[in-house]
Amino acid sequence: MPAFRDHADFAAYVERYGPRLLLWVWDKAEGEPGRQVSCAEFGASQSIPVSAVRAVVEHLGAEELIDSRSGPGTDAGAPVVTLRAAGAERARRLQALRANSVQRGRHATRAVLHWIHANPHRQPLRISGFLDSPEVFFLGEPLSRSEVARALAYLVEEELITCEGPPFHNGIGSHVSLTSQGVSAVLSGSSDIVAYVAQQRERRRPAQHTHIEAGTIGHITQGDSEHNVRNSVEVHTALAPAELARLIEELAPGLDLDPEARAALLRSAAALARGGNGGGGGDGGDDGDSGDDGDGGGPGPDRQRGLMEGMRRLLGGAPDTVGRQFLLDAVGQALGRLLGS
Repeated sequence: MPAFRDHADFAAYVERYGPRLLLWVWDKAEGEPGRQVSCAEFGASQSIPVSAVRAVVEHLGAEELIDSRSGPGTDAGAPVVTLRAAGAERARRLQALRANSVQRGRHATRAVLHWIHANPHRQPLRISGFLDSPEVFFLGEPLSRSEVARALAYLVEEELITCEGPPFHNGIGSHVSLTSQGVSAVLSGSSDIVAYVAQQRERRRPAQHTHIEAGTIGHITQGDSEHNVRNSVEVHTALAPAELARLIEELAPGLDLDPEARAALLRSAAALARGGNGGGGGDGGDDGDSGDDGDGGGPGPDRQRGLMEGMRRLLGGAPDTVGRQFLLDAVGQALGRLLGS
């Protein structure tokens, strides 16, 4: 049995070799459950000892995907296995996954990045070494040279690695090294580098915060460009409910909403402005208890929140324009103020 540091180490080992062995057995058995297959050849093809093969076989057996036996005369103790019906079905699904170009690309991206991180002592580090490593296999099948090159090109574009020196394939350099961002990607522990990159890109995107001064409302029209809208906005606190209602009434007619949604939005704005009575119908209003303050001075906090959330839902269904985003920001800030955030 190979020496595993902990259960996580064993799980990673089985995750790497389990699908390979199952697909290999499925191929050797020609998809037929019950046909005996010796695993000695698998160990030799993967350059792993019989004890490691046996560990993977035991894991697949525990999942009821294969049955196994071993003993004298069975290829120096290498397990002899038979495929179960559940194993054949799992193998068919894995085969489809192995043929999926998107999944292969994601695997290549992660495998290349982690291989570079695991070999800091080799300078210069030549990507050709990756082709001879266990990491080049995806569910038992090696990645092609062009697949590796595409992964390299993506990692370079996202500034996770550098590729220099003599060409490896399609103009991609063969000497590879991690950037600081590449190290962070590996240390994040993410199993999907593409998703990690997208997440980091979103975090780096400047947050859009719109603080509106009531006096600027007259300068905002549907035809304004984003640049002009920003120039007419000052850094101020969020609008009060009555000010928000006025802004909605000013800009709603210019939004690309269907007539029913526009009418509901205007009814909600009117209800917010006059005290919550006669609330908007449809999705725009909250037709429950009004929650008005006892002195008639305006809708209570619960009613205000209901009206604002209805407005936000209606605006969310409108096409993405500067005016729509402007109003969504205004409603969001007013809600934040109302909720004390």
